[in-house]
Amino acid sequence: MGGKVGKIIKSAVIVAAVATGVAFIPGFGAIATGAFTGSALSYFGSQLLMSAVLGAVSMALTKKPEMPSAADLQGRTISQRNPLASRKVVYGTVKLGGAITLMEATNNNKDMHIVTSFAWHEINALKKVYFGDVLVKENLSDAVQVAANSGTSPDYSSKAVMTAHFGGADQASDSNLVANTSADSNFRQRGVAYIYTKLTYDQDVFANGIPNVSVEVEGKKVYDPRTSTTAFSSNPALCLRDYLTNSTYGLGASSAEIDDAMFITAANVCDELVALAAGGTEKRYTMNGVVDTANAPNDILGQMISACAGMLYYANGQWKLRVGKYITPTDTLTLDDLRGPIKVDTRVSGQSQFNAIKGIFVSPENNWQPTDFPEVLSSTFEAEDGGERKYIDFTLPFTTSSAMAQRLAKQSLYRNREQIMVTLPCKLTAFKYEIGDTVMLTHERFGWTNKVFEVISWNLAPDFSVEGGTLGVDLMLKETSSAIYDWDENTDEKEFTYNNTSLPSAFDNPAPGLTVSDELRALNEEAISALIADVSGGGGFTERYEVQALKAGLTNYVNLGQAAGNRFELLNVEDGATYTVRARSINSIGVRSAWTSVAHQVVGKTAPPSDVTGLTGNLIGNQYLLTWNAVPDLDLSHYRVRFAAADGTSTYQNSISLVPKVSRPATSVLVPARNGTYFVKAVDKLGIPSQNATSIVLDSNISDIEALNVVETINEHPNFNGTFDDVVEIDEDDRLVLNTSLSFDAVLGNFDDAAGLFDGGSGNIDAEGFYYFANSIDLGAVYTSRVTATIKNIRLDYVALFDSASGLFDDRSGDFDGDPNAFDDVDAELQMRFTETDPTGSPTWSAWQTFQVSDVRAWGIQFRVRMTTTDDQASPAVSYLSVAVDMPDRTASANDIVSGAGAKVVSFSNPFKATPSIGIGAQDMQTGDYYEISSKSRSGFTITFKDSGGSAVSRTFDWVAKGYGKEVI
Repeated sequence: MGGKVGKIIKSAVIVAAVATGVAFIPGFGAIATGAFTGSALSYFGSQLLMSAVLGAVSMALTKKPEMPSAADLQGRTISQRNPLASRKVVYGTVKLGGAITLMEATNNNKDMHIVTSFAWHEINALKKVYFGDVLVKENLSDAVQVAANSGTSPDYSSKAVMTAHFGGADQASDSNLVANTSADSNFRQRGVAYIYTKLTYDQDVFANGIPNVSVEVEGKKVYDPRTSTTAFSSNPALCLRDYLTNSTYGLGASSAEIDDAMFITAANVCDELVALAAGGTEKRYTMNGVVDTANAPNDILGQMISACAGMLYYANGQWKLRVGKYITPTDTLTLDDLRGPIKVDTRVSGQSQFNAIKGIFVSPENNWQPTDFPEVLSSTFEAEDGGERKYIDFTLPFTTSSAMAQRLAKQSLYRNREQIMVTLPCKLTAFKYEIGDTVMLTHERFGWTNKVFEVISWNLAPDFSVEGGTLGVDLMLKETSSAIYDWDENTDEKEFTYNNTSLPSAFDNPAPGLTVSDELRALNEEAISALIADVSGGGGFTERYEVQALKAGLTNYVNLGQAAGNRFELLNVEDGATYTVRARSINSIGVRSAWTSVAHQVVGKTAPPSDVTGLTGNLIGNQYLLTWNAVPDLDLSHYRVRFAAADGTSTYQNSISLVPKVSRPATSVLVPARNGTYFVKAVDKLGIPSQNATSIVLDSNISDIEALNVVETINEHPNFNGTFDDVVEIDEDDRLVLNTSLSFDAVLGNFDDAAGLFDGGSGNIDAEGFYYFANSIDLGAVYTSRVTATIKNIRLDYVALFDSASGLFDDRSGDFDGDPNAFDDVDAELQMRFTETDPTGSPTWSAWQTFQVSDVRAWGIQFRVRMTTTDDQASPAVSYLSVAVDMPDRTASANDIVSGAGAKVVSFSNPFKATPSIGIGAQDMQTGDYYEISSKSRSGFTITFKDSGGSAVSRTFDWVAKGYGKEVI
C-alpha cells in the first residue's frame, strides 16, 4: 500500500471527524480514512491486505476539525504586509484582502506602488475592487490597466490606477510595474492572482493614509467529471475533488484515487434547487470561501465539508464523498449477520444535547463579514428538555447564504437528537458496506424492527473464536432518519420523531481519571487565573461528570457543575493557593462513582510580559510604519508606543506617549514620521509592561522631500510666559512640573518625617495639569497647514530609594531601587484647538486634541501641554516646547491668455500665503515687443504687453506662479 494513499493512511495527518463521541458533529460534516488494525496486518500478511484494500478499509478516528473564529473571518478582507503570509486558495465567489508582496514609493514619495496577491492560483474573474469600503472598479480584465471610478467619496479617479493579473501559468510581468519600480521582468508571479495599484499622493484624497485594497473574485476553476471540463464552479463536491487532487496545495491524490461516480452523485445533489421563504430558489449547497494552506489538511477538509453537511472517507483505494441528503436503505441486518454480542451506547447525553442553534456565516449583504444567521430552534425538543433552551454555536466559513446556513443548522439540530450508537461485530456478510451507507437493523431485544442506522465506522477484524481463525467486520452505526434532511420554504420546525430505546441498566460505575492544571485567561480585559479539571474514563454507561474544588484553609467545596463534557473550570482562583479538586462519574440511571481527588497549587500570573522583539520601521511618505513580532504571552493586553525627539538623550524615561494602546493581535501601527527614537513595550491584562523597551531610530530628510515652507514657529521655552493650571515652573531649571498640593513644611510631625526629597510634596503630586501657550497662530486667512509639535520631557522622581516609596516592598517598577527606564507612569502631550474664523473677533474654537504632526485647516490655532502622572511622587518635567507651522510648495498656472491692448489683471483662484514667483511665456511676440508686470501680490498680478514704440498691444501668453500656501476661499 504505497504511494500517496499509503502515506495518508500511515501518517493519519489528514484524518478527521468521525470519532466516538465526536462522530457526525452535526452540520460540520465528517472526514475519515482507512487503516487496518495492527493484528490484521501482522497475522494475515500482505497478500490478503492488498485484496482487502479493494473492498474497504477501517476508519481511523481523530479529533474534530477546527473552525475559524469570527475574528478570523472578519479579518479576511484586510490586506497585510507579511513576508510569511500563507498561500490562499479561493473557491467560489469571495471578497478578500491579500498579502502585500511589493510596496514601493517613487517620484519623491508622490507615487505609491502596491502589489496585493490574493490567490495562489489562476482565478476566473475579478468582479470588484475596494479601497477600504469604497467600490473603485468593477469587472476588471486580465492585464489591463484601468483608472478608479469617479464620483466616489473620496474620489480616487485621478489618483489611482490598477491592473489585475489572473495568475495564469504563463503570466508575464506587469510592464508598468517594471517601468516605475525596482521590480524587474522576473517579477511575474506566475500562478498567483494579484492586483497592482498605483496611488498618486493627494493630501485630501489620502487624508486617512493608504487605503486597504480588497477584491471580490470568482475563484479557482475546477474539473467537473460530469462534463470532463474545467471551469469556475462553487459546487462543493467539485471543489473538494480539486483540493484532494491538487499536488501543489492539496493532498495530491491521483484521478484513480477518486471515486468519480460518488463525486458526480454528490455534485448533482449540491446542484438541486430548494425553495426559499422569500420566493425563488437556490442550490442546495454551494461553497464560497478561502482555504488557508497554513492550516492542517484535516482542518481544511473539515471546514470545506461544513458547506455541504458531507462526509469524506477513503475506501477501496479511493476517496469517496457523501453530502447531506438522506439515502434510503435497502438492506436489513439481523442477529444472523452477527458473530458476537452488540454494544449499544448514547454518546450525546441529556446533559449535553441541544435544542437550538445559533451561529455565523459570511454574508455578502453585510460587506462579506461574519454575520449571525437566524437562530434555529425546536419547541418540541425544548419541551422534552424541561423547557430549558440549550444553544450550540455553529460556524460556517464557506457558506454565504442565510437560508443555506439555516438549512445546515436544522440538519445539525435534528442529527443531534439521533443519539443511539451501536457497535456490531458482523460476519463477512457486512463486508460490502461503506462509511455513509444506511442500513436497517432488526433486534427484538431492543424493540427494533427495520430501524434505520448510518455506517460511521468500518473495521476489518480477525476472529479467533473459531479454530484457525477467521475474518469479520466490525461496524459502528448511528441512528438516522429522513426527517433530518427534509426541507421546504418554511423555516418553522417539522414534525420529527426520534426513537431512543431504553438501554441496559448498569450499577457498577468506576471512578474517573482526573488531571488538574491552571492557565491565564482574559476576562473583560482583565487577566485572571483559571483552574482546569480534565476528567476521563468512568464506566461504559457514564453520562456525565460532577467536579468540585476546595481551597486550602476552607471547609466547603465549590461545585464546578455536572456536564457530559470532559473539562471543568473555576475562574478567578487565587495565585499561589492550593486547591483540592475531586471528580466522580454519574451514569444514565444516576449511579455515582467514588471520588477521585487531586491537589494542585495555582501558578502566579504577576510576571511581566515578554519584551517586544523584531521592531522594524518603513518610511511611507510622511508616515512611519512600525512592525514587530507578536508577544506570545496569553495575558497580553496591548502594546504601548512612545517617542523621544532626537536630541542626544533619547531614553525611554524621556519619551512621551505616541500611541497609548495598540490592541492585540495587531503588531504594526502607522505613526507620524519624526526624527528621533520610537519605543515599543508590551502590556499585560494587569497593566504590567514588559521590563525592557525595544527601540528604533529614524533619521530622515522627510521635510526636505515634502518641500515644506516654515510659516511660523512658536517656542515657549525657556521663559514659559503662558497660563498655568495645576502646573508650576521651576525657575532654576527652566522646566514645567505638576503642582503639589502639600508643601514640605505642611507635613504633620517633625521636619524630617516626610518621605522622599525636600520638595517632593510627600506623595501629593497633582494627577493632571495644563500649561497654555502665551503665543498662538494667526494666519490671516484660512489655510491648510502642517502643524508639528516638539516636546522634550524627563521623569522627575521625588523618591530615589525603594524604602522611601509608598506601598508594598515589591510594588516599585524596575530593579531593586527602581530603574528609570522601566517607568511608564508620567506623560506630557501637546494639544491644540483651532478656528476657521478670525481669532481676533468672536471665533468658534474646536475641542482640544492631542497631536504630534497634523494637517489642519484653520485661520487661528492655540496650544497647550497636558501633563499627567499616575505616581503621586513623580512628575513629568518639560524643558522644551515648540510648534512649527509649515505649508507645502504650490504651483498655479494658466495657458493661452489673451492680454488685450491694455493692462491685463490676472487673479489667482486661491491666493498664496506669500507673493509667489511669476513666469511668463508669450506666444506671438513681434520684434521689439516687451511686457511689464505690476501690482504683483499673493493674490495676482497685472501684465501689459507693448510694441517697440511703447504702445499697448494684445498678445497671447501663458503664466506660472510658484510659491507656497493655498488660502481656502
